[in-house]
Amino acid sequence: MSLLPVATNRTSTPLQNQRLMYQLNSDQLAIQRQYDQLSTGRRVLTISDDPAAAARSIGLQREVSRTDQMVRNADAAEAFYQSADVTLDKVDSAIIEARGAAVEAAQSVLSDAQREALAMTIRQQMESVVSAGNGMFADHQLLGGVLQTDLALEHISGTVRFNGNQAIGLTKLGDGTQAEFTVSAATAIGVGEPFIEGESLGAALNADTRLIDMKQGEGVQAGVLTVSDGDHFVELDLRQAATIGDVADVLRTVDLDGRSLSVTLGADSITVQYADGLPGTLAIKDAPGSRLASDLLISNPDGFRPPPLVGDRLAPQVTLATSISDLNNGAGLDLTDGLVIDRGNQRYEIDFSNAETVGDVIIAINRSDAEVKAVLNETAGRIELHALRSGVDYSVGENGGSAATELGIRTADEDTLVSELARERGLNYNPEGPDLVITRPDGVELEFELEDAETVGEIIDLIRNHPDNQDPQRVLVSLNEVGNGLRLTAPPGADPIRVTQPGLSDAGTYLGWIPEDATEGVGELDGSFAVLNGSDYQPRDAGGAIDTLLRLESAIRDGDISEIGRLQARLDDDLDASTRTRGRVGVWHSSLQDSRTAVENENVLLQSQLSDAMDADLASVISELQARQVALEASMRFVGQTSGITVLNYL
Repeated sequence: MSLLPVATNRTSTPLQNQRLMYQLNSDQLAIQRQYDQLSTGRRVLTISDDPAAAARSIGLQREVSRTDQMVRNADAAEAFYQSADVTLDKVDSAIIEARGAAVEAAQSVLSDAQREALAMTIRQQMESVVSAGNGMFADHQLLGGVLQTDLALEHISGTVRFNGNQAIGLTKLGDGTQAEFTVSAATAIGVGEPFIEGESLGAALNADTRLIDMKQGEGVQAGVLTVSDGDHFVELDLRQAATIGDVADVLRTVDLDGRSLSVTLGADSITVQYADGLPGTLAIKDAPGSRLASDLLISNPDGFRPPPLVGDRLAPQVTLATSISDLNNGAGLDLTDGLVIDRGNQRYEIDFSNAETVGDVIIAINRSDAEVKAVLNETAGRIELHALRSGVDYSVGENGGSAATELGIRTADEDTLVSELARERGLNYNPEGPDLVITRPDGVELEFELEDAETVGEIIDLIRNHPDNQDPQRVLVSLNEVGNGLRLTAPPGADPIRVTQPGLSDAGTYLGWIPEDATEGVGELDGSFAVLNGSDYQPRDAGGAIDTLLRLESAIRDGDISEIGRLQARLDDDLDASTRTRGRVGVWHSSLQDSRTAVENENVLLQSQLSDAMDADLASVISELQARQVALEASMRFVGQTSGITVLNYL
């Protein structure tokens, strides 16, 4: 604060008035600034007030805004966790209630009315699970996919269709890392689980294989190589190489004292040698910081290994862009005839005639009406099929060719374990005689004991190798050319082919030759052959709690004690899945609370630092305001005095 000195010498009146007005204006501005500081509580009102403090405050305000947003994210995520916990509690309760009803229904002395009452109990619990699966919070599905706005589960003709997706909501918490705040229907209630996980498709190398896809997805890092024959050295900069073909092309340009290199790509290997095929020193090493030669397993820095240098186990990861001709380790797949997918009693043909890549195969399956979701598991290099309709059986079979087998997704083949038949319950055997009898059209009976057979293929071999089945009238057995099941054929005779299962055996039923409500399977005449086409011996459940409850309701009404027992075990698995998911949500919630506490503490610290940089000391402001007011009063008095001065004052 300053007060302009009173001039002791003679000055002009205009100059004196200008000095006095400047003093008044300065005092008024200073007082206004003090009032602004008192009203806002801020010491720094503009950047020019304190540039250093202002710059520091801008950074602090940015961090405060960030932590405020993190706290808001945490509040929203906590609300989702609480809603998800309530939803999963409903699922747990419904499955527990259904489990109790199933135990009661497993008794064989219940009346039809009692079974109907228990079946209705199961129906109610299924409806509770469906209702929970359709639960929403803040316009987002809790289990049906965070981007799903319509109902995720829909009743259709006694079944339930999944219309949702498996999208998971992510948010940033605490240190900025992404955290899940929703769970999927697959993990919570098993909807949309894979009913078959295919076999590895085995991609092979070609010139277009990307380096990042090689070694089953581990990738090969591009770099710089030095190639030498012991006397001459060539440095190759391959840092821009994108494919193994790029690497091979550059290596082929090498000239070592007139000798060029030959580079050959195998199904999972690369071979480097002299183009003339003659021996000699061939050293390949990585430049400092590079690992290309090491990744390709052709590193030979001292030239001790004689050519050819072979790097193997380089097979690439299967991706959606992988060509069908590169699968099966380079032999390709024959998908000409396509395949069929059975959903319940409906059959859908999948056409692959226009498919060129794995992605085309996936799209063809997903665009069908079979209500199957095909997904490529790139880590395992296989196709997985997920059922979208609960309460029906699924099956994938051939359509006259071998597409399903070559894609590794045929649900029933010769490798199917006997222990997996009868919906994984295995076969019941006849302790007093044969388990299966096939009567040929000429009347010859073929008896089989199946206790030592481990696979369906071994049962097929027993039929083919039976000593009484080696003549021209023999019965031939094979997998059905369309769909799944076992086909028996023989020359025609007086009677059709017949299959029976003596005693307590159920082998004929669960191998698909005898209907469940019949005592024998009877073939028919097809052209010039006697034929018995078996049904699918390993249909797949859609999986999940809803599918289990729908099947349990039917099993209770039918009084199928064996099926009820199987479904009880599945209910236990469904309850474990729901409980684990609920436990995971609880862990997320606990972690969220710790994260939010840390963010809130950080926010308080930042607010404190921002206050130190920006807030005014009110006691100092009030004191300075009072001083400014005294100065203003003095200035005004002086102005009053000087305004009355006349020329007489200078005489």
